[in-house]
Amino acid sequence: MAIRDIVVNPSLLPVLNLSAETRDQCMQLLAVLDPSADSYPDSEQRALAASKEQKQLFALLARLRGLNRDAILRVRETKQATAEARQEIDRLHLQLQNLYYEQRHLTGEIAACESYDHKYLALPLIPLEEFLTLHPEHRESDEHELMIARINHEHAEREKLEQARQELLKRKQALIAENNKRKEDLASLDQDLERFIDVTFCSYCMDWRTASPTPTTPTLLELTHLVLRQITLPNSKHALVMITKYEDPSSSHTVSTSPDHTMTVSTTSPPPPPPEKPEAIRTRFKVIAAFWAVIIFLGFPIWWKTTSIYRASLPIPDMIDWADGKTCRPVFPLEIRVETPSLPEAEAQHLLRTTQHTLDDLNEFSAHHLRLKLSNDNVEEQLEETADTALTVRLLPQDDLVNPKSVLQSDTTQLDVFYSPSQIPPLSSSNPPLSAYIAGELQQLFTEEKAIIAQILSNSHASSAVATGQPSSAVLSSVSPQLADSIAKRLRRSMKYADTYHLAFSLFTPGAEPSSWDIQAAVHEYITPLLQAFSPISNFTVDTQVQLYATFAPTAPAPEYDEGLAVWSLKPEDLSAFINAAEWPLSPSIGPGPTINFILYVPDAAQSPLVVKDSLATSWVVPQWGGVFLLNPPNGTHLHHLSHEALQGAFMTFSHQLLTLLGAPTTPAALPFRLQTLTRIRAASLLLSASSTMGSLARLTESLPSIPIPATVAASVATTLSHLTSACEHLRRGRFQAALADARVAETAAERSFFEKSMVGQMYFPDEHKVAVYLPLLGPIGVPLIVGLLKEVKKALAMRKAKKAS
Repeated sequence: MAIRDIVVNPSLLPVLNLSAETRDQCMQLLAVLDPSADSYPDSEQRALAASKEQKQLFALLARLRGLNRDAILRVRETKQATAEARQEIDRLHLQLQNLYYEQRHLTGEIAACESYDHKYLALPLIPLEEFLTLHPEHRESDEHELMIARINHEHAEREKLEQARQELLKRKQALIAENNKRKEDLASLDQDLERFIDVTFCSYCMDWRTASPTPTTPTLLELTHLVLRQITLPNSKHALVMITKYEDPSSSHTVSTSPDHTMTVSTTSPPPPPPEKPEAIRTRFKVIAAFWAVIIFLGFPIWWKTTSIYRASLPIPDMIDWADGKTCRPVFPLEIRVETPSLPEAEAQHLLRTTQHTLDDLNEFSAHHLRLKLSNDNVEEQLEETADTALTVRLLPQDDLVNPKSVLQSDTTQLDVFYSPSQIPPLSSSNPPLSAYIAGELQQLFTEEKAIIAQILSNSHASSAVATGQPSSAVLSSVSPQLADSIAKRLRRSMKYADTYHLAFSLFTPGAEPSSWDIQAAVHEYITPLLQAFSPISNFTVDTQVQLYATFAPTAPAPEYDEGLAVWSLKPEDLSAFINAAEWPLSPSIGPGPTINFILYVPDAAQSPLVVKDSLATSWVVPQWGGVFLLNPPNGTHLHHLSHEALQGAFMTFSHQLLTLLGAPTTPAALPFRLQTLTRIRAASLLLSASSTMGSLARLTESLPSIPIPATVAASVATTLSHLTSACEHLRRGRFQAALADARVAETAAERSFFEKSMVGQMYFPDEHKVAVYLPLLGPIGVPLIVGLLKEVKKALAMRKAKKAS
């Protein structure tokens, strides 16, 4: 089958024609180049003909490539259209399947509803004809309303029956009680009858023996006849006296037989007690009154004095306002000094003004803003209490520059900006390139600080009061995900702020060597300058120790040997078990502040070098605890002593770990700049922490009315609120060192007031415990006194009524 019979698409037929023409052109070119042909005797003519044919061939090939490219594009378009049509068909098919599933589900639900066995179908209702006879108004009702009416009728009838049943139960209980009472009466009557028979039996026995000529014991039949005869005789009288076992001999029951053949029983009660003397009544009243007088005038005041709770007055509304962020709006106006030694005053002012406008346009977080000021050597301004200078920008001209550049000094907070004299903006320009460059550099320098402060404010109650512009959440959303993750991770790893930190440097080795190290020189050279730089923020104490034969924990995984790298490695997931807290003397409580531990571990020569697997690192940070450094002996040798030079790498690493644990930002590289940023961050966190503590204390005092509030707590609260106000004012004026100092005092006073010992103890002593203490003590004493008092009151009322009646 020919190719033209296979390809029938009109768009591909020109490709076939052109390919055939190109093939013919190729054959012509080959014919021209064939040396056996004699068409061109001259080689120059042959070359010209070949060049001509070659050009025609190239032209045809170019056209063929174009057609090929068009065909490929059409194929792609066809595939795209096919894919889109297939997606549409799949979507429609999926919708159809969903409709089928929905139809099947609805059909099943309808069938379930129709076949649902409702409880009302099993109710024992009265027949329909009987119901319609009783209620003919429902004859025209539909089936649903009729069933509702029948159920309501059944419910009403059952309520009536239930009421009747309850009445019958009450009658039954009353009859049972009456029967029990009658049974008790009959039982007591049986006992009286038995005593009567016993007495009568003894009396008739005596009469029998007196009347009988021979004193013998009468039989039961004879006694019965005698009793009946005696009862039936009209003129006989017998009086029997019955004295029971449990009765007083002075009281007796006399049974007599009257002439009308009836028996009467008379009871003689004991004589009443003599009347109480008035002196005894007065004595008893005085005794009871004396007891109550002691209780009311002596016992109750002593109890009230000894158990009263002192609650000092606290400014609860102010504390709540501080916690809710209504009193203070944290703002961070950073003052940046600009030095322009080579610019005239007018041009410098214009450059400063345009740069400030650009900064304001770039700023998305109005709580943190930069304010540019020209350096002024005026003595009066220096004497005033001005804001802290966050950064000094020096504009230095340089002739060979095409674009401006900047350099941040590593030992100061100074940014040098180099520019070409031709880049000085004219006074008529509104947005010169030099101003945009300076604003961009400043914005980049403070990007991380803005993100950290926005993160702190968003996690506090004061985030609602931050700035009227973009909220802190918008600032966080504008930060890159990498920077946001880095900030969140660093905040989780850093230590909580404390006024004093204790640094513990420990040397651990599994053997007997090294047993000494030049720790004083290393600390003095590598750690002390850093601690001096941190002195405005926190205080530090340093402690050192050496622990020999410090082995791993028994449960810790042993290092693995990597033959490819010829090293011993620890898995990253096993680093948490590296520290043997059970045997290594790492005290976490040295003084009132937290302890930051730095461990220098020298592995055994048999397990050296020891690194972390994959990363081959020899150090890591333990979040909120400290850092570890693995000092591998060189070439597997034994180290007897660690010199000052050998400790350089370890203590440089410890300094970086200390910055991480204290929450210092990672950018820029200049340490003074990072410390100033940390000052502002700590001032903000302490201000918010103290405010939150005040709110917690206010809510605690309101929820526990019985909790004592000593005067020391009120004084601490007053100190906290005073220093919070001062710190907020310092923040507003840009004096961050003074704000940090006040915030530190406020945080200390707030923690001291919240964790007052007497208040904390009262939180675990609820009112139920007081009832459990007082009830067993006062119950046995109070009940007799109250009962005696009530009796005396009743007697007094009775005597008063008797006097009125007489």
